[in-house]
Amino acid sequence: MLGFLGILVVTPFVRTTLGIPTGLTAFTGALILGAMAIPTIVSVAEDALDAVPRTYRQAALALGATEWQTIWRVTLPAARSGVLTAMMLGIGRAIGETMTVMMVTGNAPILPTGLGALFRPVRTMTATIAAEMGEVANGSVHYHALFLIGIILFLISLVINIAVASVVFRQRKRAERILS
Repeated sequence: MLGFLGILVVTPFVRTTLGIPTGLTAFTGALILGAMAIPTIVSVAEDALDAVPRTYRQAALALGATEWQTIWRVTLPAARSGVLTAMMLGIGRAIGETMTVMMVTGNAPILPTGLGALFRPVRTMTATIAAEMGEVANGSVHYHALFLIGIILFLISLVINIAVASVVFRQRKRAERILS
């Protein structure tokens, strides 16, 4: 659905607003990916913020903290692991998206360089696998290169997951230390 919306609305808007020959650019893909990731991030982060005990907020307000101080110094730190999880899920959704990005980025198998690279057609790693896997000879160098791209994507996801897990682990240890 968002790919269709991107082709009909976002692509012409980007083309006319920025005065570029085609709206099928990396910038358009970034806009669509942002639009796809935001609902996931907001939903999970909202659940994490709602899970913070009401007594934490009430205690901070009772001690004289302002509403903003309560949000920044009590609620957000208490919900940090959930908010990080929300961001990780949003990033994972963006990394894994293939077809929508393939539709709105021009799907050009070149690597643009220079200052205007954001406003040129590109092909993402996931789109490369999707577009070329059906036509590649089994066991060829090209075939193995596509699998290497998949391994690189897997490693990127693994590094993101490990980084977030370590932050969450440190946060929980710190919370346990404070509560005991």
